[in-house]
Amino acid sequence: MRNMYEIFLRQGTTAGLMGVLLLSVSCTKIGDYAEKRADRAAYGNIRGAQRNALGELSSFSIDDGQSDLVRELLELDQLAEKPELLSLADGLAIAMANSRSYQTRKEGLYIQALNLTETQKEFNWDTSASDISASAEVRHIDGVLSEIFGDNGVDGSLALSVSRTLVSGAKVTLGFTHEIVDYFTSPDSLSENSALSLNIVQPLLNGFGPLVSREGLRQSERDMVYSVRNFKRYQQGFVIDISAEYYSVLRMLDQLNNERKNYESSIANREQTESYAKAGRIADFEAAQARQSELNAADRWSLSRASYQKSLDDFRFTLGLPIDLNIEADPAELMLLEQRGLVEMDITLQNALNSAISNRLDLINDRGAVEDEERNVEIQQRNFLPNLDAEYDVTKSLDSGSDLDQDLTVSLNIPFDWTEKRNTFRIAQINLEREQRNLAENESDVQRNVRDLWRKLERNRSVYNNRLLSVRLSERRVENTTLLLKQGKALTRDLLDAEDDLLSSRNQATVALVDFTINRLRFWDAIERFEIDPKGMWYEQTTTNSSVATP
Repeated sequence: MRNMYEIFLRQGTTAGLMGVLLLSVSCTKIGDYAEKRADRAAYGNIRGAQRNALGELSSFSIDDGQSDLVRELLELDQLAEKPELLSLADGLAIAMANSRSYQTRKEGLYIQALNLTETQKEFNWDTSASDISASAEVRHIDGVLSEIFGDNGVDGSLALSVSRTLVSGAKVTLGFTHEIVDYFTSPDSLSENSALSLNIVQPLLNGFGPLVSREGLRQSERDMVYSVRNFKRYQQGFVIDISAEYYSVLRMLDQLNNERKNYESSIANREQTESYAKAGRIADFEAAQARQSELNAADRWSLSRASYQKSLDDFRFTLGLPIDLNIEADPAELMLLEQRGLVEMDITLQNALNSAISNRLDLINDRGAVEDEERNVEIQQRNFLPNLDAEYDVTKSLDSGSDLDQDLTVSLNIPFDWTEKRNTFRIAQINLEREQRNLAENESDVQRNVRDLWRKLERNRSVYNNRLLSVRLSERRVENTTLLLKQGKALTRDLLDAEDDLLSSRNQATVALVDFTINRLRFWDAIERFEIDPKGMWYEQTTTNSSVATP
């Protein structure tokens, strides 16, 4: 014994280092195993909630690893003369894979799914181990290790248990205990005792049946379904917001180009009017007006350029990309919108309202919340019943010849102070009325939103068509005024006004087109006819249940 202790002391440092290393490796493996098991459980809950909430499965992962597209963009040459053009589809894919806010929202859903497993385990076998211990005492005297015997020795205990809540409300617990006592001074004193036990507690009145016993699990699973629907609504709104910001960048670029063209045109006008003034064909103040118009155009162009650069920075930030990354939105996306024009709506306002009331996921959640409160009222009514419980205990010692100990008890508890139960019941009734009012209010709010978007689309359509006509008229006006100015039949101010009107019409036409596109997406979203693919590109459901990729 002493030789073994001395070897341990001499090699203690090396053994300690090896122990730490082995412990670190073991912890790493345990951590990897725990991560895989947690992912399996959480994703399983999410898939189950998707089936109940949406009737289908959709891809979901909190893996925040950068996509190949993001990695390619990050490797771009920041000093390249031409920026990398980003399509709308690529922008949406990057946002879904790289946005910080989107990742946080996904993690929130994952955590809720993971927390659900703790509630679920109450209705599965819950295993635990406790009270595992052992002890001994050793002294070091004059360089020699010696054991202090007397009453010293080794004692230990082990307790294992599994429990489960049944649908009837019964709590079943199976247990195993093992105790050991061994004194150093008495080799024959080893004493061991093992026992198996079973405990069942069954409520007979208050707490009986699945309505009460499964309520915690039922509500947690329904909350998970609600969260999946809310996440679906968030996804759709997120895609629309990214699309709106993308088109806003293109609108700012289009305005920048219009301001540049207007500035170039103002330079030509100023040079022409100055030549006319030197020739005496027009007054000097008209040349001064042209010069002032050129200065104003330069200021607007400079302001538009700064606004465009800011919109680019904001867009990169939204995507979670470096602010100085050399990328821009692809102007071809705006040209595609112009070529397609305004998409005709294939639904009437009344059918749109009916679709929104019937299919909106948030309203379905609100109806579910009313059902939850109705169920809670019924549970609180049952809570007035007295507590009548039957408990059965049985213990079997594993020592030979031991008897089986059994005990059956029935307990009745009749509370005479119902203040807390009365208040809880009344609060449940009030909460039900609140949820009913909330549902009615939200239905009205959805109808109001759909009607407002319908009017906005009509207004956007009218404004866009008028601005297109105004652009054509302004272009003719500029041409005619230029000819009249050469002939001395028009003033410089007339030409400047015509060019200002042309610039304004072009900018307003782009604004109306972009507004119509985004409001159209918001309208489909408002009536729950807006779908997105795993990378974020949207699809507008048609009344024939087919899908059309847009834009």
